[in-house]
Amino acid sequence: MTPYSYLKKSLHAVIRLGNLLENRICNAGMSPKPILRRLMIILSVMVLVLIVSAGVLIGEQHSRYLEDIVVGQLNEVSEDFQGTLDQQASGLAMALQPIVSNKAVKEALREGDSERLLRDWERVFETMKKENHLTHFYFLDKNRVCLLRVHNPAKRGDLINRFTALKAEWTHKASSGIEIGPLGTFTLRVIQPVFEGDRLIGYVELGKEIEDVLQNLHIQSGNEIAVVIRKEYLKRQAWEEGMRMLGRKADWNQLPNDAVIYTSKERLTNVLSLMEHHHDVERLSHQDINHEVAEDSKKWRVSIIPVRDVSDKEIGDMIIMKDIAHEKSELLGFITVNALSGVILIGVVLGFIFLVLRRTDKNIRHQQANLLEAEERFEQLAEQSRTFVWEIDAQGMYTYVSNAVEQVLGYRSDQLVGQKYFYELYPQEGREACRRKIFEIFERHESYEKIQNLAVKHDGRTVWLSSNAIAMVSHEGLLLGYRGSDTDISEHKLSEEKINLLAFFDQLTGLPNRILLLDRLKQALMGSSRSGNYGALLFIDLDNFKTLNDTLGHDMGDKLLKQAARRISLCVREGDTVSRFGGDEFVVILSGLSSNETDAATASEGVAEKILAALNQPYLLGEIQHRSSASIGVTLYKSDDTSIDDLMKQADLAMYKSKEAGRNGLSFFDPNMESALRERAGLEEDLRRGIEEKQFILYYQSQVDTHGLISGVEALVRWMHPQRGMVSPADFIPVAEETALILPLGDWILNTACEQLAVWSHLPEMETMSIAVNVSAKQFSQSNFVSQVLLALKQSGANAKRLKLELTESILVQNVEDVIEKMAALKNAGVGFSLDDFGTGYSSLSYLKRLPLDQLKIDQSFVRDLLVDPNDAIICKSTIALAESMGLSVIAEGVETLQQRNALSEIGCNAYQGYWFSRPLPLAEFEALYKITMTKEKA
Repeated sequence: MTPYSYLKKSLHAVIRLGNLLENRICNAGMSPKPILRRLMIILSVMVLVLIVSAGVLIGEQHSRYLEDIVVGQLNEVSEDFQGTLDQQASGLAMALQPIVSNKAVKEALREGDSERLLRDWERVFETMKKENHLTHFYFLDKNRVCLLRVHNPAKRGDLINRFTALKAEWTHKASSGIEIGPLGTFTLRVIQPVFEGDRLIGYVELGKEIEDVLQNLHIQSGNEIAVVIRKEYLKRQAWEEGMRMLGRKADWNQLPNDAVIYTSKERLTNVLSLMEHHHDVERLSHQDINHEVAEDSKKWRVSIIPVRDVSDKEIGDMIIMKDIAHEKSELLGFITVNALSGVILIGVVLGFIFLVLRRTDKNIRHQQANLLEAEERFEQLAEQSRTFVWEIDAQGMYTYVSNAVEQVLGYRSDQLVGQKYFYELYPQEGREACRRKIFEIFERHESYEKIQNLAVKHDGRTVWLSSNAIAMVSHEGLLLGYRGSDTDISEHKLSEEKINLLAFFDQLTGLPNRILLLDRLKQALMGSSRSGNYGALLFIDLDNFKTLNDTLGHDMGDKLLKQAARRISLCVREGDTVSRFGGDEFVVILSGLSSNETDAATASEGVAEKILAALNQPYLLGEIQHRSSASIGVTLYKSDDTSIDDLMKQADLAMYKSKEAGRNGLSFFDPNMESALRERAGLEEDLRRGIEEKQFILYYQSQVDTHGLISGVEALVRWMHPQRGMVSPADFIPVAEETALILPLGDWILNTACEQLAVWSHLPEMETMSIAVNVSAKQFSQSNFVSQVLLALKQSGANAKRLKLELTESILVQNVEDVIEKMAALKNAGVGFSLDDFGTGYSSLSYLKRLPLDQLKIDQSFVRDLLVDPNDAIICKSTIALAESMGLSVIAEGVETLQQRNALSEIGCNAYQGYWFSRPLPLAEFEALYKITMTKEKA
């Protein structure tokens, strides 16, 4: 019971005793002395109670004072901790500056020369490790691939996905913060992008463990400190290894959900165990932890500060423990002094009360009046709480209602007492159900609490009430009625609705979010199963939305999403669901379309076309008029046999079919899509295994001159699959391009071609033979492409002048300066270049004249219709003229007839490749063909 409660009860006791005194003296005519003696005993007890209450209040105030001190210390420790981290991060950032500005570092990063970096910086790292406790030193390339860990040179080549690295990549600025290290320790990291001009060439990172920060914090604050990390962010084996390396005890099972990584005092781990229950409970309720824990005849005040990493994710806690034995001793002394003061005060107060009680009856009445006035003030405060008290009889008729009901419901108490049954205040709809529910409780004579129900106010508006009541039962066990209270909880219900809105609706568009969508889809499937009617699921993706975000900004993207959401909502029926699935994706559920599949498909197609038309209308984004379109995938459902995941996947596949068809359209799900997807996945897996098992072979297609002599070949890869047989390049090359398997495949082709060149160089009749190798754009874009080519030439012993790399025009879409730099490096080594499929892609004369090319290759699409399409003839002739003006040779591919060969010869083309001369042949067959050709020439 609080001191306030004691005070209130004491005031009411004084009123009752005053009335007793008045009756005894005035009516009985007896002496007041016996009554005063009795009153003195009662009042002495009351005063004692008041003093005890005051002592409790003082103790509470003292506890709050101590808690305020602890909070201040927590804030100070937290600020010192963060300040020290910021100071050390600044120091690491300053240490990075001479490194990132070093020309040798930039050159090594650009060339990917990790050995050079190790030579230059290994000793520097050892010095920094001794002087500054540095533990981590990284060099990363521009793609965040680790070129070198100076502190662990054996480990390299992995992609660094830490938040600090990602943030540095996003912002192109230095990024710093603490993160959980691979061995389960806190590491302060600073990473700096390295630029050469405006070009990003890599990153440099420094890091150190923060144990010295924690030790300094322990010394400065005078508190014992421990740090724990959530086990969900740790790997046990790595953590135990890290603890052993740091010379600490590694007890994984010490705490159920956390692992201790640092303690300033070994015995504190027992305190941590005692705190674990409080820690889990209060962590879940997002409360600050501030407890007293007794252990080894000591008392500790334990407080916990959440620890967040650089991504603002809560990954652990810093536990601050203060020995409060001295504080307790002070409190005991404080209470003792106050207790003695209280005894003295009792004597003084009792003497004073004795004198007061001897005052006249008039004074007693005056005091009664004052006390009654105070009681009225208490009643007024109760009315302001929007709670009214009531009593009803066994039939539910009001027999008493407090005046506060007028503020809650607008009724005066006399309008309810004897006039209305309690259930008549319920809304008409659902009134009977609520009445039955309450009377079932009445029959059991049970009390109830926190029953929430709607009530109709006098003006017709509704309000939410929370009811609590106890049964009034006679000695014979008969129900007399109920006594209880109703509290207005309308504001609380409104807050619940807001929380529900945040949990199940998208905050940008106001549409149901993914959680609510999946729930409604589940209900729609069950409803379809019961009714037998088809429904439809529409997956909508806005076309080129990323381009809008990148060019006009995310605020404009948000405006478009809002407008698109409104337009889609206007295209469906009231009972249908429109949801924002995420990003620029929307999902629509159409229920109860038809029991006929064709009719349901027609209806869903009509809605989808209506949505497409609506989304094709111009959008006004601020002062900018913007046009957009969408791709829609549609799938039908009829029962709950199909899982929600499968249904979503079907609609998604259909949507991507619309994308592939050119966007701004709709497609229905076809089971063949899944078959094609599975087939492609199988082909990808076989392709990966085929590269590992070397199932590929090279075919060679002749390149001949105007005299029909073979001057070179083009190496073309073929896949001899153990089950599929010979797989066409048209089937597996696109898959290899999409999955990056073109990189290992391209390396194998290049190495095999170089090895073959080396073999032919030892044959007198074939030593002048050249080989053209196709290079994909993805392969050429690799930073180590030049070194790979030179290594293949060196290891095979092939003559670089006999190797010709065929590049497609798509390479020019990349960084042109980088393309020219790589081509020039290989050109200096003797490698030749041919521009394949010339005229079909992105060629620009301004770029073309800068490329160190040797040859242009006329695409077979122009050669095919050379004799029937004047435009193709003009293109071929123009290409030949352009090549001559630039000092380049020309070769035409796809020559399949003598007439095509002669027509090309007439317009100046003197080199050819195609089926008219030879199909691509295995090595043995090509060498046989070459010998026959050479024999004819000699004859």
